Amino acid sequence: MKNDYEELYKELRKKYTDEEIVDSMLIPANGDEATRAQFVAWRMQRRENRTAQEILLSKLLGFKYRLLNYLENSSFSADQTFGKQLQQYLTIVNRKQKELAADINIHPSRLNRIIKGKERINNVIAYRLERHSGDLIPAIYWWKLMQKEVEEEIKNEQEIRKAAQQEVRYIVYEG
Repeated sequence: MKNDYEELYKELRKKYTDEEIVDSMLIPANGDEATRAQFVAWRMQRRENRTAQEILLSKLLGFKYRLLNYLENSSFSADQTFGKQLQQYLTIVNRKQKELAADINIHPSRLNRIIKGKERINNVIAYRLERHSGDLIPAIYWWKLMQKEVEEEIKNEQEIRKAAQQEVRYIVYEG
């Protein structure tokens, strides 16, 4: 594939300068107003004529990239817990909790506990959610989202930490 592009480039270079080649391949950022208006009109028409599948794909990809951005760049946010993200996913795919539970073959009350933050997912549920999204939302994203919440709990649960530490009968090293 790379050689094909190189050959094409060599052929174009015989007739055109690099600047002319680039100009022919890119939409100018500072084009005239008529060109811009024409492009916007085309884009709006294209947007209005999207199929239900195209709209769903667009929403799922938007969700995926917002989720990825949160996972990679943000500290924990109580507004973006696993349960809230899963609830947002339900809205995007237009499913009720009971329907999603049936879709991924878990008990509806278990799904409800997960959404409410009273139960955590395991890797099997992450795999099922991945498949449910048509493999658009990788299992690792669901898993990392849950782990971000767990990490925040570990940082902040001082009373539970102290109680757990008191259960230790032997400490191998005290510095």
